[in-house]
Amino acid sequence: AGLTLQFTGCSDFLNTTPDNRTQIDSRKKVRQLLVTAYSQGSYSLLGELSSDNMIDNNSPDDKGEAMVVSSYNRMDDEIYAWNDVVSSSAQDSPFFIWDACYHAIATANAALEACEELEKQGQDMSGEKGEALICRAYHHFILVNVFSQPYKDDNLSMQDLGIPYSDKPETVVAGKYDRETVTDTYARIEKDIEAGLPLVTDEYYTVPKYHFNRKAAYAFASRFYLYKRDWNKVVEYSNRVLSEASKSTLRDCESIKKSGYPSSEIYLWIDANAPTNLLLMPSYSTFMRRLANLRYAFNREAQKGSIRTTGGPSWSNAFPGYPMWGYDHKYGGFLSKTYEIFEYTDKIAGIGYPRIVRIEFTLNETLLCRAEALIHLGRLSEALQDLDLWSKASLCEEPISDASIRNFYTSDRPLVTPELNAELISPSFTIPENIIPYIHCILHFRRIETLHDGLRWFDLKRYGIDVTHKIGPKTVETLKCNDERRAIQIPQEVISAGIVPNPRSSADINNPSFGHAGSTVVKPINPSMEYVKDITDEDESNSES
Repeated sequence: AGLTLQFTGCSDFLNTTPDNRTQIDSRKKVRQLLVTAYSQGSYSLLGELSSDNMIDNNSPDDKGEAMVVSSYNRMDDEIYAWNDVVSSSAQDSPFFIWDACYHAIATANAALEACEELEKQGQDMSGEKGEALICRAYHHFILVNVFSQPYKDDNLSMQDLGIPYSDKPETVVAGKYDRETVTDTYARIEKDIEAGLPLVTDEYYTVPKYHFNRKAAYAFASRFYLYKRDWNKVVEYSNRVLSEASKSTLRDCESIKKSGYPSSEIYLWIDANAPTNLLLMPSYSTFMRRLANLRYAFNREAQKGSIRTTGGPSWSNAFPGYPMWGYDHKYGGFLSKTYEIFEYTDKIAGIGYPRIVRIEFTLNETLLCRAEALIHLGRLSEALQDLDLWSKASLCEEPISDASIRNFYTSDRPLVTPELNAELISPSFTIPENIIPYIHCILHFRRIETLHDGLRWFDLKRYGIDVTHKIGPKTVETLKCNDERRAIQIPQEVISAGIVPNPRSSADINNPSFGHAGSTVVKPINPSMEYVKDITDEDESNSES
């Protein structure tokens, strides 16, 4: 009897599905699945620490003074020094970004497979299919721009490692995945974009701004072709987003400046009803904790090269568009758009996960994408109109003109006119002398617009701009435009699984000292913190140290 029971149980087991996954066999289930086709990892910290938007408060300032402040964790030290990250795989780490993006891609692939089966039954799944294709393209786009060299051109990028492009549902536990070239990766992203764009619809979303709605999809296409330097397509797709763009549809800077505290101001930035916001993406991130008052901060030259004291072609002194906050002036400041929204897992214990909502695509940034493309096409008068609209919406007091741009972006302002090494990225990427002031202007505006988002790092890579970091009391290092480390090293766990790592001249890529995967449970930011709003020019002596 016992033997019979054993064999019966075995037979029943073999005749059942080997796991408890839900069968995606209806349009409703596909739509529910697509809710999870968006990464909950943020590349903001990785991008900002790698770029010129953060400085080390432990390095000497212009007066030779420095502080002694601990970093949030060892991972921050690794990123800021452009070393391979081996100490952590929690929030904001390369592993977390990699894992979250591929999880979203796997979800999109599962949705596409379900769409194909439902279409065989006669159902129209075009909207769902469009969203899944754009999601798949977008997450591969983030991965290739984080973990690979910038796109150069189709020939040169054949020499650079791209990322594994996943276009089939996962059916094995440990499959073999090969890295394609950057050229191949971009070609496959483009194929998915062009296939998905005509299908995307706004019809079935409850809250369209948390999905790739039509405008968000076209905004993504605009950014993709900007990085690929297909200027005409940037203009074409930007036009579809910006057909009704005006000062009233761009960011409401007046309301943001009137708000009284960063924890309330954040909701004006991430308002799903705000016309400028096209796609909002909640993420698990402790980035706000870095910006508040720790070792690596938005301070000194990082402020002066963007929103502090440098002025601009249409404003004087500090950028007027939105207020900067600081817990203590000497540590630096932050914009409230990256303020933390805490998700409690245990109210009594006071623990949970820090959340930051990424404002991934906006009318504001898409307007600057179009302006940049128009500049490269030599259509300067049209570009001026876009730059002036962005400037006016940002509460700048003077109009933008050809003269104001050429008079402001001169060599005596090196923080906003860094050397452009575009031709070292690709010989085909030539910048005529007469538009160089315009390129500096658009990069300055983009730096302000995308502050804390991580996109500055991608802009530095695209134009081959060298980045210098002062590290601690004695070290100064410059990351040149052709440095291998401009491609962030893929996660150590992925290398251990057999994926080819990015080349490194001297780094030890086999260091086994890495942490655990997953989000770290923490306590919320102390609500009694007294944040200071609008650090004024008179406070510069404090923010210098």
